[in-house]
Amino acid sequence: MRYYLEERAEADSEIKILRAGRVITGTGTEPIKDGAVVVEGGKIKEVGHKSRVKRPAGAIEIDLKDATLMPGMIDAHAHIIGVRSYNPAETIVTPHDLQVLRAAEDCFKLLKAGFTTVRDCGSDIALSLKRAINQGVIPGPSLYAAGRPLSQTAGHGDVHFLPRDEVVKHGVLLCDGPDDCRRAAREALRDGSDLIKVSTTGGVGSEKDNPWEPQFTVEEIKAITYEAHNVGKRVATHAQGAQGIKNAIIGGVDTVEHGYLLDEECVEMMLEHGTYFVPTFALVEVYKRALENPYDMPEYRLRKQRMCLEAMPKSLMMAYRAGVKIATGPDYFGAPLREHGQNADELIAMTKYGMKPMDVIVAATRNGAECIGIEKDVGTLTEGKVADIIAVAGDPLQEMEAVRRVCYVMKGGSTFHKTSF
Repeated sequence: MRYYLEERAEADSEIKILRAGRVITGTGTEPIKDGAVVVEGGKIKEVGHKSRVKRPAGAIEIDLKDATLMPGMIDAHAHIIGVRSYNPAETIVTPHDLQVLRAAEDCFKLLKAGFTTVRDCGSDIALSLKRAINQGVIPGPSLYAAGRPLSQTAGHGDVHFLPRDEVVKHGVLLCDGPDDCRRAAREALRDGSDLIKVSTTGGVGSEKDNPWEPQFTVEEIKAITYEAHNVGKRVATHAQGAQGIKNAIIGGVDTVEHGYLLDEECVEMMLEHGTYFVPTFALVEVYKRALENPYDMPEYRLRKQRMCLEAMPKSLMMAYRAGVKIATGPDYFGAPLREHGQNADELIAMTKYGMKPMDVIVAATRNGAECIGIEKDVGTLTEGKVADIIAVAGDPLQEMEAVRRVCYVMKGGSTFHKTSF
């Protein structure tokens, strides 16, 4: 069963021409006014001004009027787990099949919102979702999944109020000491994980630790990264406090997630090692809104959210001004204020707090692809790349809110979503 939303004539043609008021290629160069993109065989054949792009015989033209064409957005930090609350026990009390159905719905929400690629940083459902999407069973973005994340005992991923066996049963790999960390990394790879996710600090959402407390030793982290890198996989670390970030970089991780409490040495180390930064920055707005309506957030979460609010913008701008490579991903997982389909909140928050609009677009496209390691295939509107293309109503370089108004979504050369013009 296919969920492509193409008109029959469009579906029958292997060649399409997309025309729009402007084209942002994702490379950081100036937009092409009155631009066009030629798609053939699911890949980009040509990009340029509409007057200079040739119309191949038999091509179907898709006129997107004054919209902006750009690469499909990349969410580099999501959790597709099918929850709808902040109750830490929801995955236990909610039937697993209901979680899976919700997660499938979230995949379609992400695609319609213009996210053609998503990196899931921890979900025991995501590996199966990936297979279903690839087989055409459900619509969704290209999914790169970590599967079960790694946590030390009493670490950020350890659901502290549950018996240890229950924690492992519900999707976390607990490990302690280099040898056990090596075993857990191999276990994640055995599951088919596209990357390994570890937690090298405490966090906001965990009960008995704090964001500034380091977790895992450098030796443990090195054991994990060795196993991942040995088979060409990357390692992402949940790391909010400075010391845990430094330990992770020394240990060889590829991406730092969150980074709420960066210091100058952290930034220097990320630059030196080429470490990508995924600041999950939309959460600064989520945390502010939670002060007015906390929904069912536990007290410890609210307390730590308040503590991080002032530091988060400072850390983002410190890394940005220094030239650290930044990718976007809001760390949404389906609860109120963090619903999938609203993931463009990340781009809007980054712009609001000082990043230049073009740099934000690059972070959500080219940098996201580089962060995941798929830049040869996607991330920019460049000849030869996979035709993951979206259109938004308006100009995001003038008004970043335009990225919420997705009016056209192409994934792999097939149209999944289109509104009337």
